Amino acid sequence: MAQSFCGILSIFDHNVNDWKTYKGRVTQWFIANNIDAKNDAAGTRRRAILLSALNDGTYKLAADLALPKDVQEVPYEELVTLLDNHFTPKRCGFSERHNFYAASQQPGETPTQWAARLRGLTAHCGFSNVEEALRDRFVMGMLAGPEREKLFALDTETLTLAKAVELAESIRCARAGAAATAPASTDQAQVFKIAKGQNSVNTTNSAEKKKCSVCGRANHESSQCRFAKYKCKKCNTVGHLRRMCNKVNYVLTGDVSEDDDAVFAN
Repeated sequence: MAQSFCGILSIFDHNVNDWKTYKGRVTQWFIANNIDAKNDAAGTRRRAILLSALNDGTYKLAADLALPKDVQEVPYEELVTLLDNHFTPKRCGFSERHNFYAASQQPGETPTQWAARLRGLTAHCGFSNVEEALRDRFVMGMLAGPEREKLFALDTETLTLAKAVELAESIRCARAGAAATAPASTDQAQVFKIAKGQNSVNTTNSAEKKKCSVCGRANHESSQCRFAKYKCKKCNTVGHLRRMCNKVNYVLTGDVSEDDDAVFAN
């Protein structure tokens, strides 16, 4: 009768998957299926299960790492150590600490998310007091705002990372709630009101402007009209164009200035 297992153990491809994460999943799979050093003292079953979970390329890599031994004969713990040494990059303590101290909260990142990301950066820093280092960088690396200002005013002797995250998160939630319930800003309405008033004034002023008595346009005074010295073709008088002439009796003359249409075309 075939043995049934709890959960599904996926195939591991070192070109795609992370070894540290996969090793953790394998360990949990063994625990879920009651496979441990007690009922598998020689590690034969665990080695067979792990090797069968490797794809072709990773299996060949494991076989090369095991040389001159046959990978199928290498004890389970030794096989895991070989894969650990190969897939786990060497860490430089100061380089890891530099990345930690250079980290800062990103726009849109909540205090909780910022604290979680920061904690992940401490994995290879080797701090003697991780919580203190985390608290300090959490506060100093925060984005400028009321959360950071509030935390800066607190006593470092009593402030813990957990309290700092809780306080920053409560301030953020309060600000978000206040912003959501605030009445609509009157700035836009005020601007519209002012603009509307200005348009009314402009319209009124435009309507109130008197037409030039020389040419009939409303964009200048009569004293500034460039046609002031032109002669009317209707009454033969200098000082206005024919379109603005209001005389009943008039004489036609050939000694006149340019036609009105020609004048306005220039």
